[in-house]
Amino acid sequence: MRTTTMLVTAVLALATAACGNESRQETREDVAAARQQAAEDVGEARDDAAKAAAKGAYDVAIANAEGAYKIAIERCEALMADAQDGCKEAAEAELEAAKRAAETMRDRQM
Repeated sequence: MRTTTMLVTAVLALATAACGNESRQETREDVAAARQQAAEDVGEARDDAAKAAAKGAYDVAIANAEGAYKIAIERCEALMADAQDGCKEAAEAELEAAKRAAETMRDRQM
């Protein structure tokens, strides 16, 4: 989309230059249009960057939660058999809570 807009703007600029000098009004209008397009392009780029950052933060949070879960499960394995089930259930509950928190954080930022 941006490439098409830039291409059209360039073609129009070349066509106008070939026809002679622009009037001051035409120049002002072209400058205003270029500023508007630049502002839109910057806004789109900022949105894309924010989404990428939110996705990255989510990925890190999930990896952290899964790592903590694996560590907790290994610790549970060291417990007596009757205590292992409760320990593993608690670890799974913490993992699910961490995943929900990461999803909420990501969704707020997007």
